[in-house]
Formats: sequence, structure tokens, C-alpha cells
Amino acid sequence: MPLSYRQFCIQDTDDVCRLLNDTAIRRHLPLASMAGSFSVEFVQQWIARSRAHWQEHGYGIWQIERDGEFIGWGGCQVFNGEREFVLVVQRRAMGAGLSLIKQVLEHALGEFGAGSMLVVLPLSRPGSRLLKRVGFTDEQTVRINGCDFIQYRHPFLCEETLA
Repeated sequence: MPLSYRQFCIQDTDDVCRLLNDTAIRRHLPLASMAGSFSVEFVQQWIARSRAHWQEHGYGIWQIERDGEFIGWGGCQVFNGEREFVLVVQRRAMGAGLSLIKQVLEHALGEFGAGSMLVVLPLSRPGSRLLKRVGFTDEQTVRINGCDFIQYRHPFLCEETLA
């Protein structure tokens, strides 16, 4: 399952809107329930913030395609002063599980280098087994804008730990 990665552009608005407004995906985005449906304007602002993050930090979130089709996004962003790994994919890509996580993490490590990394998941995502298989550990429950999440940490993620 070869993946391709690139920074977001305004032409990605429709794909991101469809993904964010998919009810199966929204149930794992607790902050989305406060936003109602995601508008074109909201997504365009999100894309602009994503591009600004790249400019400010030198890394960020990629648009991800498989076989030339948009499947979601992933990469790293700053969260509370640390590097956080994020991955949001369409339902049809969710079954790839550990393989997909490893591929995107390997790409991130290739671009950003080894080091400490966080993953913050909503309570509805049973991802701890997959994350633990690549060395993330339960860190703590964190509250973001009134919603609880589980934060996992890897003290030093490198390509060898993903093997």
C-alpha cells in the first residue's frame, strides 16, 4: 500500500470537508461535536493554519494519498511545546491499522528525525494496543477544550523501534 504525502493546498478543501463531516469519523473527533458541521470556510482556515505551521516550525501535517486517492492526513504538529503525531483517515483506510501507522511514522521520522513524540487520542479510539506495539506508553489523561483524551508518549522514537 504505497502512500504519497504533500502539504495541503486550497484544492484539498472538498476532500477534507467530506472526511470531517463523515459521521463515522466525527464520533472520534470530540472537539467536532462543539463545531457542528465543518464548513468550507472552516476547512479553508484549517488548511491555512496547517500551511502556517509548516512555515513556523519546518514540519507539519501532510495530505495522504494511496493509489492517487485522498485517504486522510497525518504527520506531526506542535502540542504543548512537544511534537505530536496525528493521523486521521477515511473509513476505508482504517483497516490497515499498524501498517498504516508505521508507514506514516516512518515518513515523519525521515523528515523530522528521531526523538520524543506524543499521540493524543480521544477516549473513543481503542488505539493503545497498536501504539504500544511501537513503544508508546500510557502517559496520562489530558483535557483539551473540555474534552478528555489519552496522551501516549514515546521517549525516543526512531526507525529501529518501528521494525
